Amino acid sequence: MMLQAVLLASLATVALGSICCAPQQWEGFKDFTIVDNSGGERGLQFYSYDALNQRYALSSNFTNSVSSYKEIWDYRQGTGFRINPTQQTCEAFSVTGAFPANCIPSGAAELGPLFYGLGTDSLSALAFQFNDTRNEFQNTVAIVTRRDCVPIVSTTTILRPGNNYLYTLGYNNVFPGIRDNSVFDPPSYCRKSSKTGVNTMYSILRV
Repeated sequence: MMLQAVLLASLATVALGSICCAPQQWEGFKDFTIVDNSGGERGLQFYSYDALNQRYALSSNFTNSVSSYKEIWDYRQGTGFRINPTQQTCEAFSVTGAFPANCIPSGAAELGPLFYGLGTDSLSALAFQFNDTRNEFQNTVAIVTRRDCVPIVSTTTILRPGNNYLYTLGYNNVFPGIRDNSVFDPPSYCRKSSKTGVNTMYSILRV
């Protein structure tokens, strides 16, 4: 099955020892593509990131079997929810570990400044490359805005025995803050759900 658990977004590393970090609260769309030796998959997520309260939420239609899908991850409360609004089903699960800060790690190699667009209608950016070998080999090239470290695009290569993956993310329509905090509130029918383990097929692309 296609890439069951990509570890957060490509910029997700600890905030300590970082070159720069994205704003603590922002929302936007993430267009992703995943390719492995069995084929490819594309999708679009709307993502709400709230580092101040250690939580994030995403909504998507990234699987063939789910037409409407949402996840809420609350690290402060230690609880998350996987929600299908169409079928009104909800799976609660435990959230453990440290909240994943959207940062460029201190060991990243700068690939040089660049810009998108033309002339006065341009966006100044920085590109970085870094590896993560804690659980498996991952090589990431990430491009962020030069001013506020807002993610623009990232490409991650993941090497696993018998199967390698390519995971790309493009960010668009990003704006600061959280427009409506209710995006982090699970629907009423989630209260009837029992808490389960965290590893299901929907653990893909958590951030």
